[in-house]
Amino acid sequence: MRLMIEAPWMHRPRPHLGSPVDAVLHGAPTTLAELRALRMQLRTVLADGGRPPGARDDDLDRLLLVFEELVSNALRHGRGPVRVAVSDAGSGWLVEVSDAAGNSPPVLALDRDAALGGLGLHLIAKLSGAHGWTAEDDGRKVVWARVDVTEEAARSRNSIGAAAGPTSPPAQPTAVGASGRTAAGTAARARPTGSRRESAGPDRAVAAGKGRLRGLRTAPGRVSVIVTAVVLVITVVLAWLASAVNANNKQRLLAQQVDQAATLLATQVAVIQTQMLDAGQVADATNGSPEPFTRFAAATAIWPGMSFSLWRVNGDQVEQVALHGPDPQAPEEDRDTFLAGLEPTGQLAVAGIVQRPEPRLAYALMPAEQTGDLVVYAEVPLDRQVSVEAGDAFGGLDMAVFLGRGTDADQLVQATAPLPIRGDTVTTRVPFGDTTFTVVAASRIGLTGPLSATLPWIVLGVGGVLAVAGGMTAGSLARRRTTAERLAADNEQLYRQQRGIAGTLQHALLPEVASVDGIEVAARYVAGVDELEVGGDWYDVIPGPSGRSVFVVGDVSGQGLAAATTMAALRFAVRAYVAQGDDVATVLTKLRGLLDVSVDHQFATVLLGELDPVAGLVRVVSAGHFGPLLMTGGRAEFLDCAVAPPVGVATPAPPAVAEARVSGPTTLLAFTDGAVERRGEVIDAGLERLRSTAAAANAQPLPTVLDHLMQMPDVDGGRDDTVILGLRWTS
Repeated sequence: MRLMIEAPWMHRPRPHLGSPVDAVLHGAPTTLAELRALRMQLRTVLADGGRPPGARDDDLDRLLLVFEELVSNALRHGRGPVRVAVSDAGSGWLVEVSDAAGNSPPVLALDRDAALGGLGLHLIAKLSGAHGWTAEDDGRKVVWARVDVTEEAARSRNSIGAAAGPTSPPAQPTAVGASGRTAAGTAARARPTGSRRESAGPDRAVAAGKGRLRGLRTAPGRVSVIVTAVVLVITVVLAWLASAVNANNKQRLLAQQVDQAATLLATQVAVIQTQMLDAGQVADATNGSPEPFTRFAAATAIWPGMSFSLWRVNGDQVEQVALHGPDPQAPEEDRDTFLAGLEPTGQLAVAGIVQRPEPRLAYALMPAEQTGDLVVYAEVPLDRQVSVEAGDAFGGLDMAVFLGRGTDADQLVQATAPLPIRGDTVTTRVPFGDTTFTVVAASRIGLTGPLSATLPWIVLGVGGVLAVAGGMTAGSLARRRTTAERLAADNEQLYRQQRGIAGTLQHALLPEVASVDGIEVAARYVAGVDELEVGGDWYDVIPGPSGRSVFVVGDVSGQGLAAATTMAALRFAVRAYVAQGDDVATVLTKLRGLLDVSVDHQFATVLLGELDPVAGLVRVVSAGHFGPLLMTGGRAEFLDCAVAPPVGVATPAPPAVAEARVSGPTTLLAFTDGAVERRGEVIDAGLERLRSTAAAANAQPLPTVLDHLMQMPDVDGGRDDTVILGLRWTS
């Protein structure tokens, strides 16, 4: 049933993939051997991890099958050069094959030998999420197919701000002044505020929980009855809706299938119109020369046994000029009268159905604005009774196509069942030249399937079970309200205890920075996690002999007690090594022996510096840490120092010491990554933000400078643990 069950590829634009397009493979094969090589290359590329999320081996096999069928069809039946491109379409792949065949659509052929190709296009249509073809401005035709993956990997997208609800105020940083102790004024003002904020959250949660529990103080039996009744009412309504939807779907699906058949028929009509127009243009361009017309007809004839002829009309005189296929069977007088009455409009004119000796559909076309008086005439044999297998397209429909607006048996074009079509029918019409095709169809099977028919009863059964279970659950919840209230109170007390322990431990680990002659010292610390966690960031300033001092800023990987324990061990180890008289390079070398990432599953970035205020000398070593920021003479620049691997990562190379000489008023800022790193932002942007903010505030007192730095914007209301240590030469 060529007019209805053969699914020609529609003229559709290619899907828009956005920019830039992630290309997987490009190629221009000229032989089937080169096609096989490209196929192996595509498999290798995708086997190395270049697949969309969730793509399985079955999806890759479908892609390779679609790729090979499209390209082989273009090589066998297209016009070279053939080009192929495979692109990542997000949830699958887009395969695009182009040739120089222009506006000629891909032609399917059910009666062609499978070895000659063409049958694969049916398979691609079933395997593809979407498919079609389009004509390009450069005269090339692009046949495309989108292969979607059958499963997509689940992606967890957790937003801290969204998950937490309204963003809570940022934690107050701990301020350390020149004396090395917490600034009394800041601490005295910040701590009560923090205490109120700390207690407000749990109190509100417990109060809200108690309010909800009091709302459940209804008789358990009454709650069960109410819940059961509500669920049963909802179940009955859903069952009625399922029944109504099933009935509506039956009629809607039938109308959709008839519309699909009409679309296929309209596409075939467009092919016929194009074929006749092209034949007329060939005849007009060659002034009716028989040989070019015959060659064109032989190359474009669609159906076996089709009569394709060229006629010259001069008034009432009609003369045959060329013929491809069998002689026309229409009565000569009727045919000549029909041809003589045509006008050069370029529109298809239908002569009707020739009944004898075999039914044929006859139509003709006179090219518009032609220079001569030529007419293209065609007769197509009709196979009126066809059978469609149950698994094929429209296999569940009884369908008939008639010429004209009526349903007379002598105007039948094709039918899949005896006439008349019985049952609840749907009728639609498709324009065909100066007349129409009338399509009449009815379904002989249940289009919605057995599940849809039994769905109302399934809803009733499941709803009844849920009603009973819901009533029992509601009663159980009501009976357990006392237990819930007791657990809420216990949780509140436990939360307060844990919060107090964590806060005490965190503040105990903060150093008391000693005063240094000739240098003003200030520091800021804020935890980037909730108040039940402790962090691994630390800072320290250690006075040394001869007026020299050592400062350290470090960051241990991870959070919690494990990170805090490692941080404390490294901090006290640095103090011990400095007390032995070791320089900063030796201290860093010794620290490497205290931590092994393969054993302890932790590492630490450390910045060690030695200050000589009298000589104006700064010596710095870094183990995976940012270099300090030096601000002197109106300039603010990061000290360029070699970065060794973090402590815990084995390396044989000794640390490199970077030196800088300063004169006049100078400020040095050492910091951890929480001061500069933001999610979704390159690190250079964070470093520049820190540099410009510090430079703009450098004229102010050192604690004010650090306050400005701690107020730099965060992302999603949070950041990592942050330490900023400031040292300013006062003489």
